[in-house]
Amino acid sequence: MKGNSRSVNRIKFIHLIDHDGTIYSLVSPLSRFPEHQIITSFFNMDKDQIKLIEKLSKDKEVKCILHATGNKKYFYNLKERLARKFNNRFYIFLHVSPSHFLIKDRLNELRVIKDLSNKFSLKILIPSKELSKEYSYYGLNTIPIQLGIDFDINNTARDFYSAEKEKIISVCTAEEGIYHYIKGVDQFSRLMKDLKLDKQSLVLGNKNQLFEGIKTKKVSQDIFLKYLRNSKAYIQLSRTESYNLSAVYAKRLKVPIIVSNIDGHKDNVKFGFKVNSLDEAKKALKTILTSPDSPKLKRILEDNYKDSLKRETLNNFRNSFNKLNGLE
Repeated sequence: MKGNSRSVNRIKFIHLIDHDGTIYSLVSPLSRFPEHQIITSFFNMDKDQIKLIEKLSKDKEVKCILHATGNKKYFYNLKERLARKFNNRFYIFLHVSPSHFLIKDRLNELRVIKDLSNKFSLKILIPSKELSKEYSYYGLNTIPIQLGIDFDINNTARDFYSAEKEKIISVCTAEEGIYHYIKGVDQFSRLMKDLKLDKQSLVLGNKNQLFEGIKTKKVSQDIFLKYLRNSKAYIQLSRTESYNLSAVYAKRLKVPIIVSNIDGHKDNVKFGFKVNSLDEAKKALKTILTSPDSPKLKRILEDNYKDSLKRETLNNFRNSFNKLNGLE
């Protein structure tokens, strides 16, 4: 388990994270701010961190946020104990949609969370207001949190630029087979093969060969950004999303985006190509590839870029939490 040490008196939020991938990459930058403490369960258990959680549970000014996807890992398995200790200062941040629980046959987890919510007054955080209605069907009241990143094309990605646009990219970071379905990699593969673009296609985040003829590659964050910066388009035909972080980076890098028209994408990608079918995806991609310098496409890229700079910032992410504590 690891965390960053700071003055206990300044801590107002402790973030408990079981996932060492996307969720940790998203949440860990909050540790730059003195009121946010990050504690993870990836490594050997640290008794000092356990003691810190115990100590902070007695401080009525501190809120505890468990970042979860419903997978039964260390902190997630302690959720009832944590809810009892922090009572109405305990939050579960669900980083997946209700459809994710349904596809993975884990709807019972939502029932457990609902029972805990009723018993301990815990609150549910979600990354998109579009998911509130979905969760309400399961009797869960939710609070949207604006996600954000500390990333700017002008400061970070200058060394990533190439004059030649190379690949058409999709992303699937999980090795588990069901995620290929969730992230729509099968749809991406079919799209590329139907348009005879499979040689130009690339799925990033996975070391396994997912579909014949479609290259896959597991890479570092820097290499991911390099590929994305130099791609012809970023495509994610997911069947469910909570909030697509790769799309945020694509917006900042002014890369054309094609995504499925689902709730998790509506608040995420406000401009451009949200598609309801493979035929619509084909039409959108043909438009991007045949007219990459068209004024309409350039306007879409610029609108997405400005929208992300305005909304999806680390400060807005921080302030979304601070509002919970009346600190903004």
